[in-house]
Amino acid sequence: MKKLKNYRHGDLVLIGIEKLPEGLTEATTKELIRGSGGNPHTIDRGEIYFKEVNEFVFGYLVAKDTTLRHREHGKKISGKELLEAKINDGVYELRRQVEKTHEGMAPVQD
Repeated sequence: MKKLKNYRHGDLVLIGIEKLPEGLTEATTKELIRGSGGNPHTIDRGEIYFKEVNEFVFGYLVAKDTTLRHREHGKKISGKELLEAKINDGVYELRRQVEKTHEGMAPVQD
């Protein structure tokens, strides 16, 4: 079994999985999620599938030569406004990043 990389990107986390669940419909947007600070996490290429699984898992990404872009997280590229993070090709579960608090699990406020 191939080991897939996981990515934490602010209040978003991508968890590598073996394959997509069945019965999904591809989204027409390139925005994965709008972070708690109001800034969008977007991709340039790849396929997004939204499905609310629970309060934290909200969809899937099939990355194919994909770059993730955000105003605050990633590598600065000369001449570009947004920061970038290259994502290895593969299938990922999209999760809201969570943290344990005295009140229990809660979404990360980035």
